[in-house]
Amino acid sequence: MRISENFVNIEVFDLCYCFEFCPLRTSRTPLNPSRRFFGCKVSKENGGYGYFRWIDPKPSISVHQYPEVESSLMIKCKDGENSCDRLKQKLKDVEQKRDTLREKLKDSEEKLIALRQKLKKVKLERECAKLKLNILVLFLLIILTVK
Repeated sequence: MRISENFVNIEVFDLCYCFEFCPLRTSRTPLNPSRRFFGCKVSKENGGYGYFRWIDPKPSISVHQYPEVESSLMIKCKDGENSCDRLKQKLKDVEQKRDTLREKLKDSEEKLIALRQKLKKVKLERECAKLKLNILVLFLLIILTVK
């Protein structure tokens, strides 16, 4: 049995120049729809090496020869982009909500600290008032016993 030249063992992952294993990905571009490749986790824009290697051979038939295939692929691609955009927006919304909750938590913690300080002050004033009352009662007892 002869293995074709296009056969690639995808059980063995590629290793990028940054010494990270490259995940197997699938192209969603109109020129290479559903074509698989290995690509570095970190893009060049984010400081990575941008390692890249196709796994699937380039199709011998151009999708441009079959507009109905191209349009269905474009619809799938656009649906994927829309899903991605929706997820990105959802992530932004969640991050905004998280930031708002963090601010509320910070405000609540500051209020709690202020309330604890007030409580400490009130307790101290109450202890002081008790002490003054005890001194007054003692003074009155002393006066009554002296007379």
